[in-house]
Order: sequence, then structure tokens, then C-alpha cells
Amino acid sequence: MATFLDISGLQGFSNIFAFLFVFLVVYGVLAATKVFSDNKTLYLLLALLFAIFTLLSPIAIGVVEYISPWIAIITLFVVFLVIASQMFGYSGMDGLGDSKIAIFVVLILIVVVGALGYIRDQVKAPGDEGGDADFSKTGTVLLHPKILGAVFVLIISIFTVVLLAGRAPLMGGHH
Repeated sequence: MATFLDISGLQGFSNIFAFLFVFLVVYGVLAATKVFSDNKTLYLLLALLFAIFTLLSPIAIGVVEYISPWIAIITLFVVFLVIASQMFGYSGMDGLGDSKIAIFVVLILIVVVGALGYIRDQVKAPGDEGGDADFSKTGTVLLHPKILGAVFVLIISIFTVVLLAGRAPLMGGHH
């Protein structure tokens, strides 16, 4: 029996959602950064190409389906964080200075790398028969959970060193 809560019919539209998501994100990033001056036609063509290439890969579609809710959650978390900081007298995220974009990008990268690892385990690529992992393939090595964990720890340590080195004069370090 079908109910109004049954959304399994939307699974057929997942490719369209992935196409639109990639198209809009690529176009938005290119338009916001103005990489190619102000050429909107080039932005549209590049966004269209990226979106079409996404449709050709089941792994890419799986990654988009997996990360889009997480990106929405991160965005909501940042919005609520800004609202909460304004309630306590801070003006938005100005207290973070130049690192606010870097923090947001690192959060998104963590979600994307985690999604790639998760989706790679779920989707069978051509030539995969199962069984033991073939570590002669670059993708198998790079997306192994131990490698991803080591990269995550390395990223955290890099940001820790950068943030501590930037505040060293305040702690009585260099004069």
C-alpha cells in the first residue's frame, strides 16, 4: 500500500538531482570566484560538462547522493553558529578572520573524502571481482580507510601547527 510517506519513487530521479546539484555547484563556484573574468557562457559550458561527466560515473552519482545531505547539515550548522554568535554580541563569523573560508572548505573536503571511501566500498567498479583488495591499484590504496585516517590526522596536525604558529607572539614566544 502506498502512503504519502513513500518516497521510493524519487529514486528514479536521483540522476537528475545529481546532475542539477553538480551543475549548480560548479556554476556557483565559478561565478563567485570569477576565475575566468566575467564570462558567464564559459561558466555555463564548464558546469554543463562537469554535470554530464557526473552522469557517466555511478561512483560520482553515489558520492553526490551521499554528500548532499551532509553538506546541507554543515551549512545549517554554520548558519546556526552565526546566529548564536550574533546573540552573544559577535558580528557573524568576523572573529574567525581569514580562516572562516578555510574551515568551511576543510569541513566539505572531509565529507567528500569520507563519502568517496564509503561509496567506493559500495559500488562495484569494472574489473572488481571481490575478495581481497588488490593493492596494485592506486584507487584501492588511496581510498583505504587507514590511508584516509592518516590523511585526516595529517590535515588536523597541519592546521594545528598553522594556528599555533600564527598566535605564538601572543603566548610569549617570539618578540
